[in-house]
Amino acid sequence: MKKIISSIIIFLAILLTGVAVSKSDSIKYNNTMNRLGMSEEAVVLHTKSKKNLVTAVQELHQKKKIANYQLIFFEKSNSDIGYIYGHTKINKLPITSGRYFSMDDFTSQIPFAVQGKSSEIEAYKPQSQSYIKVDNRYISVIGNVGFDGADILNLQTLVSLSPNQPKSKYHLNQVTTVLDGRALSNKESLNKIKKVLHVKSMHKYVPQTDDFTNVEASNNGELYLVGIVLLLFLIIAIDFYILVPLKFDLSRSHLTGDLKNNYRNGLLIRYLIYTLIPFAAGFAFVNWRIVIISHGTFNLFMTVAILITILVGVSQIFFVKRSE
Repeated sequence: MKKIISSIIIFLAILLTGVAVSKSDSIKYNNTMNRLGMSEEAVVLHTKSKKNLVTAVQELHQKKKIANYQLIFFEKSNSDIGYIYGHTKINKLPITSGRYFSMDDFTSQIPFAVQGKSSEIEAYKPQSQSYIKVDNRYISVIGNVGFDGADILNLQTLVSLSPNQPKSKYHLNQVTTVLDGRALSNKESLNKIKKVLHVKSMHKYVPQTDDFTNVEASNNGELYLVGIVLLLFLIIAIDFYILVPLKFDLSRSHLTGDLKNNYRNGLLIRYLIYTLIPFAAGFAFVNWRIVIISHGTFNLFMTVAILITILVGVSQIFFVKRSE
């Protein structure tokens, strides 16, 4: 009976691991959405240049051999409005209606907008097409984005920039510039971008404040990862608990030769039945009922836990010393 209870505990530990990974994924994804899909490597570029945004985009567009990147220029007076330009890179966001930007939008002569589902900018819809008024002109809203719990994303309005558009109302010193993409890890590409934008310094992008100067670390699901490690130790402890009566039987046996080896093999099979079956059942249930993005993390946990379980069983059963 104790072995069955132990197997149930292992099964529950696998389920809790799946829940922990899922919760960690949810927090990370929510944080990514509040970063407007940008990576943790994204940076804020500091510049005092009075260059027009469209002029800056034109000069960047003319540069050759720059790795992919995305730029968002946030209004300093209201960071819920940003002007976006992508060079062979777009950070996709969850669409609730319409569509998101395509690469063609960044070469179009007219701007387009994507609005968060809670945006405070009023949309006008005279017929089937919605419009918002930005910089004293009406811009077509091609799509709406949103994700439950991601308040920054839900309030955001993004307007596409293109080198073929008329001059913008804003200049570089009037916006907060955020850069993301492979160009960050490519020294030559990054230097070209910094030169065009006259960048003096840069720091990590943290979207908690309007000026993005808050550099406090946010919760990114680390506590759930600690819980996963503790669950691994719990499974190892249960492995040893299951082995106690098996080791006792083996240590008290007076078998030798093939009989002893056969007896050991039988004990190992019993041990693996009580441990690996709940592993398989837990893995199947998690993949059936629990939404996981980081399958690699969960699969790594399962692999490590199963290998440790097998090694513990083999070492304790085949290398235990028989008591005199």
